[in-house]
Amino acid sequence: IETEFEKFFVLLFNSSSFLSFFVSILALFFTKNLFSLIILPLLFLVSFLLTLVTLNLIADKKARFSEEVLPDLLQLMASNIRAGLTPDKALALSARPEFGILEKEIRNVASKSIAGKPFEEALLELTKKIKSRLIERTVNLIIEGIKKGGEIAKLLEQTANDIRDLKTMKKEISSQVGMYVIFIFIATGIVSPMLFSFSTHLIDTLQTISKEVKIEGGVTAFAQFKFLRFGTATISVDFVKIYALSTSLITSFFSSLIIGLLKEGREKAGIKYIPILAILNVSIFFTSQYVISFVSKVFL
Repeated sequence: IETEFEKFFVLLFNSSSFLSFFVSILALFFTKNLFSLIILPLLFLVSFLLTLVTLNLIADKKARFSEEVLPDLLQLMASNIRAGLTPDKALALSARPEFGILEKEIRNVASKSIAGKPFEEALLELTKKIKSRLIERTVNLIIEGIKKGGEIAKLLEQTANDIRDLKTMKKEISSQVGMYVIFIFIATGIVSPMLFSFSTHLIDTLQTISKEVKIEGGVTAFAQFKFLRFGTATISVDFVKIYALSTSLITSFFSSLIIGLLKEGREKAGIKYIPILAILNVSIFFTSQYVISFVSKVFL
């Protein structure tokens, strides 16, 4: 399904508004509390951003696949040019079903070129359909080669080899930084929520002890030490839990972006790790709390 960005944006905005309004009215009807209307802007923001992020990930996945098959396309195009075909016909005959979305866009370029549109302009539209720096640079290189009358076949073959070398280099770099990715994943997804659960349990224990223990004569004995104050803790366990969960989720967000940057060289590639780290954080936090409470009741 293809549509213009402006129309899609309006459709997405209206759909998110309707969904958030409908859910808020249902919540107000069942809870009889005006506080339920607060979820209206929150639901709108979540549904709107979630849809945009999902579509962004789908587009990014298609762009990465197109980059994978790009060297094969350039190699086929170079062979067709060496066989005596013009660049536009060589590109059209290079389209293969295994190229996926790239095949469809190549055929669109070919049909526009046959209809009378300059080949260079039709080729530039390919970069608007598939958002990829590699494809954009390759298209610009081909256009420059055509304008300057260079040996296009040799240029395409050299570009295909350079792209393959670049992919090999990226894989080597990704394998070298693998230990850093594992360290960030373990520190963020496992160690951090465990430490937060320990801290929460410690504060809960200290509050319980401070309520049960009565100091007799302690205030008089230590009256000379004015910097000492006796009393119960003012911070609540619920506040610590909310703080721990909020901090864990924020850390998961930025850690996912760092993992994407280390693995694939793009922060956007780490978006798919956000729900994984977030769910892992929350699960380990509550599991650790349960285990610590159980152990303290049994052995203490």
